[in-house]
Amino acid sequence: MALSRLLFLSSNIQVLSFAASGAKTRCDSTTSARFRTGKLTFSSPARRGGRAVISGSSSVAAGDDLPEDYGSKFPSADPSERRRAGVLLHPSSLRGPYGIGDFGDEAIRFLDWLHSTGCSVWQVLPLVPPGRKSNEDGSPYAGQDANCGNTLLISLEELVKDGLLTEDELPEPMDVEKVHFATVANLKDPLIAKAAERLTLSQGDLKLQFESFCKDPNIS
Repeated sequence: MALSRLLFLSSNIQVLSFAASGAKTRCDSTTSARFRTGKLTFSSPARRGGRAVISGSSSVAAGDDLPEDYGSKFPSADPSERRRAGVLLHPSSLRGPYGIGDFGDEAIRFLDWLHSTGCSVWQVLPLVPPGRKSNEDGSPYAGQDANCGNTLLISLEELVKDGLLTEDELPEPMDVEKVHFATVANLKDPLIAKAAERLTLSQGDLKLQFESFCKDPNIS
């Protein structure tokens, strides 16, 4: 799976502040409410003789057509700074065939669903090896190493596609409601270790990709 398809959460929230001109706290004919958003400042309509005055344009009364430039009176966000929506979900919470979610078909299906709903963010939580000691229960916040990935998130089916495992070596599927990390580790660790050994002993494009990854100075 191409990990570049994963989008991580970032915050870019525009703060809206309210200030009233004049000493009074309620808006009347002498008070105007101003809303400030970044560089732009615009005023809410102030009342003058029963007509609303829009800054920079003619006055508008109830029932009148709005001026042609009415839409330009309001700020428009830069597309790169627009608010985004997303979902917080650790990959292990996806449905998986071997007792845990992984970066296989279900992850791709989840990304497709996010895109179809208009979401552009997937916050995944730490992807480090989870704690396996007593009472840690696989927590991603009790990781064993900050610089390593959680091998339990490797899809066994993807390893078959890469030729590092055979279909006959895949275990029987497990349909569970909760991840039992010790059980999953006992099931997947030996197969992942076998696939890793075959990769290091292999020759070909996949081995070249692995060696290039190991030599990349941008990867800690």
